[in-house]
Amino acid sequence: MTNLNDVTIVDVAKAAGVSVSTVSRILNGKLDVAKATREHVQNIISQLGYTPHAQAQRLRAGSTRNIALLFPIEFPGRPAYNALEMDFIIGAAAAAGEQKFFFNFLTSPVTKESLLGLYRSAQVDGLVLMNIHTHDWRVELLRQQQYPFVMIGHCDENTGLSFIDLDFEAAVTTAFDHLVELGHHEIGFLSLSAEMRKSGFGPAVRSWSGYQQTLEKYGLPAYFREVGFASQEMFEAALSLIDENPQLTAFVTTHELASLSIIQAMQMRGRSIPDDCSIIALMTERIADLSMPPVTYVDFPTYSMGYQAITMLVRALENDSSESEQVLIPPKLVIRSSTSNPH
Repeated sequence: MTNLNDVTIVDVAKAAGVSVSTVSRILNGKLDVAKATREHVQNIISQLGYTPHAQAQRLRAGSTRNIALLFPIEFPGRPAYNALEMDFIIGAAAAAGEQKFFFNFLTSPVTKESLLGLYRSAQVDGLVLMNIHTHDWRVELLRQQQYPFVMIGHCDENTGLSFIDLDFEAAVTTAFDHLVELGHHEIGFLSLSAEMRKSGFGPAVRSWSGYQQTLEKYGLPAYFREVGFASQEMFEAALSLIDENPQLTAFVTTHELASLSIIQAMQMRGRSIPDDCSIIALMTERIADLSMPPVTYVDFPTYSMGYQAITMLVRALENDSSESEQVLIPPKLVIRSSTSNPH
C-alpha cells in the first residue's frame, strides 16, 4: 500500500495516463489543458491523496516567494568574489531570510530570453540587479515588461525605478577634500579600470567624474592610474606613480584592497604611512579593520545596501506598489591613522 506522503507527481501522471508536464500545468493553474483532462487529473489527485509540496502551492497562488540577486561576473581578471562583494550577498541573503523568501544568487551571464524566462517560468517573483551601467539593457527590458526589480546602483535615467547606491562622486571628492584640508596637493589616485569606465559601469564612471571635479576645484595636478582587480597590477600602478612623481604625499583609491598595495610600494621605496604618505580608501568597515596601519576610509556600506535592496523589493512585491524608492547614500569619512599633515 502506498503511503500518502510518498505519492509524487510522477505517480499522478502515470495513474492518469498523461505526462508529468500536463499534471504540472494543471497544478500551476494553466488554462491550456482541456477541461475533461483537467477534471480527470484532479480526480486522480483526489483518489491518490496527492498533496503538492509547498513550492507547487506557491506557484498555484501565483507567487513563488523566490527572489534573486543577479550579479554577473563579467570583467576580465576580476575574481569571482571579493570581500566587499561578499558583504552585498550576505546582507541580501539575511534580509530575504528574515522576510521568509527563498534567496538565489545568480552569476551566469544573462540574455534577453534567459532574463525574461526567470519571470515567465515562475522561477522568481523579483530580482535585485547589480553591476549597473549608466545605460543598462537589463534595466530597460524589465522596465518595459513591468517586472518587479530593484537596483544596487543606478542608471543615468531612473524615472520610476527603485535603487540604492553610494554617491561615488561625493565619496571621491570627500576623500580629496580631507587631504587638501590637511595640506596635501600632490595626490595620487588609483581608480577602477578604464575598461570599466568606458563600458559605462556606474561606480567607475561616477568615481572618475568626482576625480575630475576635484582636480578642477583645487587646481591639482593629475596623477592617476586606472587599474584592474589584480593585487600585482595595483602594486605596479602605485609603484610607477611613486617613481614618476616622488613628490607625492598622499593617495586616494576606490579599490577596496589597493591600500595594501600602496603601503607595500611605499615601503619598497623606503617610505612610511602616514609620515611620508597619507592614504584614503573606499572600503567597508570590515576590511578597514584588517588594515595595518588602520586606514582612513570612506565607508562603503555594502552589507546594508544588500539588505536594504532586498527589503525594498519585498515591499514592492507584498504591497503591489508602483511607487519607486530611490536611496543615494552620502559618503561617511572615517578618519584613522593613515592620514596626517604632509611633512
